[in-house]
Amino acid sequence: MPEWVQSAREILFRAGIADRGWGYRLGAAPAVEPTVLACLSLLATEPHPPQDRTSRTIAAACGWLASIQASDGSVGVAPGIPQPDWTTAYALLLWSTQKGFESQRRRAVERLLDVEGLAFPKGEDPVGHDTSLVGWPWVAGTHSWLEPTSMAVLALQREGQKSHPRLQEGLKVIRDRALPTGGWNYGNTSAFGNMLRAQPGPTGHALLALAGLEPEGPIIDRAVDYLHASLPGTRAPRSLGWGLLGLSAWGRMPQVAEEWLAEAHAPLVKRREPPYLLAMLLLAAGKEQTLQVLGVGAKEQIAN
Repeated sequence: MPEWVQSAREILFRAGIADRGWGYRLGAAPAVEPTVLACLSLLATEPHPPQDRTSRTIAAACGWLASIQASDGSVGVAPGIPQPDWTTAYALLLWSTQKGFESQRRRAVERLLDVEGLAFPKGEDPVGHDTSLVGWPWVAGTHSWLEPTSMAVLALQREGQKSHPRLQEGLKVIRDRALPTGGWNYGNTSAFGNMLRAQPGPTGHALLALAGLEPEGPIIDRAVDYLHASLPGTRAPRSLGWGLLGLSAWGRMPQVAEEWLAEAHAPLVKRREPPYLLAMLLLAAGKEQTLQVLGVGAKEQIAN
């Protein structure tokens, strides 16, 4: 295990709030997204034999998430903030890695299947994608966006919902939002006739969600080419982390990626940046172990 990975794991352990989780900033109240990302990253980089400290930390976080789940199965972004609840998919992903929490998982699945992004007939719209397709929104009652759709697909796939019509339409949303030049933007392909630029984070999200559900083809190849061109100059943890996870899911992780992750880690520690950003780097560092935690089958690595 690289030294920076050991250091990042130790920082995460120290930064967590006992029996709950992690916030978006050091010392901040716990929130769902950073808590889940931190827990998944600890699982993905767990040494062998496993550490009891990791098991206790994950169990406490899962229990905390269960304590804030609403009766309709949703999990809001933080205690006292039940909406928006795009974080339900995050909570479900973490629960699915653990024994127990069956009732929480079942209700979370029901909630995800019930939430629909606002759709409307495709017409003379200022956006280039198919607005009639139903994915998942950031906020209930609004249009579907790429990242919440990708996370819902990922979580539902892990729960055995691969053939459900909602998941299948979510895949259509992801395919439809792919940019013809390669990769994905956050939600649209174009606006008012102008093609939008691809971004590493959403592109990684989409590739991860499509892995195991989409055959290799032009959409995947163009996205991989985009990430191979953009990630060498990317050190923002979220963009680099999600981008490398997407490449890893398709067996296209560059060998030099370990150097990029180490370079991105160093300034985070010096500036005492939010610990969950370290989690994104750890998830990418976990490679096949991360994909196993997320329930994504890793493709054979292609030499590069």
